[in-house]
Amino acid sequence: MPATGNAVIYNDLTSFTYQWIVPRVQDVYFRVSTIFPILFRPDNFKTFSGYQIQVPIQYAPLKGGPTVDGGVFDISAFETDTAMTFVPKEYYTNVTLSRQRIALNQGSQAALSYVQVKVTNLYQSMMQYLAQDTFRDGQGTQSGVNALDGLLAANDSGTNFPQYGQLARAAIGTGPNAGISGYTQVLNSPISTQILQFAFGQGSFGNVQPNLAFMTQPIWDTMWLRMFPAQRVMDDDPGVISFGATSLKFYGNKRLLVDQYVPTGYIFGNRDEFLQAYVTEDKLFQFGFTGFKELPDSLDGAGQTVFLGDIVNAQPRVSFVLSAVQNT
Repeated sequence: MPATGNAVIYNDLTSFTYQWIVPRVQDVYFRVSTIFPILFRPDNFKTFSGYQIQVPIQYAPLKGGPTVDGGVFDISAFETDTAMTFVPKEYYTNVTLSRQRIALNQGSQAALSYVQVKVTNLYQSMMQYLAQDTFRDGQGTQSGVNALDGLLAANDSGTNFPQYGQLARAAIGTGPNAGISGYTQVLNSPISTQILQFAFGQGSFGNVQPNLAFMTQPIWDTMWLRMFPAQRVMDDDPGVISFGATSLKFYGNKRLLVDQYVPTGYIFGNRDEFLQAYVTEDKLFQFGFTGFKELPDSLDGAGQTVFLGDIVNAQPRVSFVLSAVQNT
């Protein structure tokens, strides 16, 4: 602030001593998502072209059944296949930089790069917006219709979201885990191993089961208490006794994961191979950067990173969502 009257801004120390700036920005805002490493694996991350993403599904058998000698076959044509369709969703994040600040943030006096810090935030922000909407619905309830087709709608049984992929769930199959419907349960109680195992069972189709469960840290902690009431683990340091585990596997191959973008009180169960991230073949919309554009009547510049695609649950009936899960 400007000096007024006889105000003294610097003293005998500060007039010729620099303050030390730690050369690293500490992130105290952005969270961690465990679903993204799965979505962006080579088998789950896919590029597309065209105006929609189309996932074919087989929902009915062909005509047939018992017959007798000389009996008449039903040879009428019968529709057995259709497709879920998803309109690609566009996301952006913007960074506007002051040209004057770029000029001042130079040389040995610049502990950190003003541009680099801002651009890092640009991509962190994009990941946050996508992660938040991955666990929402994209149908106007918890997120708008222009948002990702998130797991809240994808994993639903049809009770709260009667459509998914522009298909009426009741037209494909009725009831939990039938057709393109998952399993939904409102708990209003803490989670237990029995409830979670029942949800995994309800989300199963033959020997294909959900193998991932995304949850909040308090719910994960509850499961930790349920599964390890007095577990001690060997440690290389003979001077300490370790207690507990660093990760949880549930009934063999099912992983319980903390995702900090899961809404409070929810658990999402999915199978990894059916979680698919689609992005257009255009490189610019694959988290590309538009470049800085000078603002009108200004030296400042603005640039954006953009995404065009969607997050899809290709097999909704092998999934579940538990809500109103209370903390212990």
